[in-house]
Amino acid sequence: MEDEVVDSLKKFGLSEKEALAYVTILRNGATTIRVVSEETDISKSYAYDIVGSLEDRDLIDIDDHVQPTQLRAIPPSDGIENLVSQLHTVETQLEELFDSESYEQQKFSIIKSRRTIVTHLNELIDSAESEIVLALPASVLHRVEDALKTAQERGVFCMLLVTEYDGETPIDGSVANIVQTWSAPAPVTLTTDRTDGIVSSADAILNSNSDEYAIYHAEEHIVSSLFDSFIANYWPMGEQIHVGPRGPVPKTYASFRHAVFDATLHLQDGNVVTAEMELRPTQSEGPFETTTGTIVDVKQSIVRPFTNEFPTQESFVVETDDERFTVGGSKAFLEDFEAQRVSFQQLADSNVN
Repeated sequence: MEDEVVDSLKKFGLSEKEALAYVTILRNGATTIRVVSEETDISKSYAYDIVGSLEDRDLIDIDDHVQPTQLRAIPPSDGIENLVSQLHTVETQLEELFDSESYEQQKFSIIKSRRTIVTHLNELIDSAESEIVLALPASVLHRVEDALKTAQERGVFCMLLVTEYDGETPIDGSVANIVQTWSAPAPVTLTTDRTDGIVSSADAILNSNSDEYAIYHAEEHIVSSLFDSFIANYWPMGEQIHVGPRGPVPKTYASFRHAVFDATLHLQDGNVVTAEMELRPTQSEGPFETTTGTIVDVKQSIVRPFTNEFPTQESFVVETDDERFTVGGSKAFLEDFEAQRVSFQQLADSNVN
C-alpha cells in the first residue's frame, strides 16, 4: 500500500525521497530527522533538505524549539488540500503563459475526393456566423446553393465569385449579398468568419478521378492570406451581376466587411451614415472606446465602382465635430483606428445642409 501512496504523491510533484519521507512522518506521528534518515535510507544532511521541502509544501510542521527537532505531519486532508491549492496556483500561472489562440488555430487537414470537399464546403458554410467569401465553378454551385441561401437567411454576409461561367446559366441572387461571374477557371476558395478556410484547384472539385486535393486551414493568418489573394487577384476579374439590398438602420454588424458593403450602398444612394463604433488606435493594445461619427467616404473593392487605393483596403472615412479619421476592421494597420464593433444609427441625405 505504501508503494501505491508514494507513486500517487509523485504524481503531485513530490520526488520519490520526499514521498518516502512524508509517508514515514505520517506513519510515526511525531518523529525526528534521525528516524526519517534511517527509514528512508537517505543521509541525515539530505533528510534536513527533504523535510524542509515538505514544510514548504505545507505537509508537515517542524518544531525546532525542542531537542531533538520534532517533525509532525499535518492532517492528510489539510495536506492534500494544500497541494491542490498549489497546483491551482501553478495552473493559473501556466494559463497566463499558454498561447491558447495559437493552440486552437493550429489546425490543418488535407481533404481528398470531390464528395468530401463538397461536404466540407457545406459544413463550413453552415457553421458561418458573420461572413462567407467563396469562389467556385458554376457547375458546382448547385451543390452548395441551399447552404448559401440558409446562411443569407441567418444574416451572414456573403461574397460569391462564380468561375468558369458560360454567361447564360441563371444564378439565384438569394445565395449571396453580392455575386460576380468570370469565364476563366480559378482556385476553389472558401473563407468563413475570417477563421476557417478551404482552397483547392478547380479540377479537385470538377473531376471525380482527380488526384488533386483540398487543404483546410483554421489558422487566422493563413485564412487572411487566402482572402487577400482572392480579393486582389480574382475578385477584380469578375463581372458584377447581383448586388443585394443594403441592411436596415439601425443595425449592428458582426462583420466589418458587411458594414463596408452597406455603407458603400448608402453613400451610392446619396446618404451619409451616423455610426457608433468601438475604436482604438491601430497597432495598439489599449482599450476600445466608443466614438460616434459620420461616415463620409468608404475605401473598398467589394462593390463596383471600387474606391480602394491599394489591394484589400476596406475602411471608412469618418468625421466628427472635432476631426476626420480613417477606420479599418480587426487588426487594421494602415488606418488611424481599428474597429471592434460598428453600429449604424441613422441616415441623412448628403445633399441636405
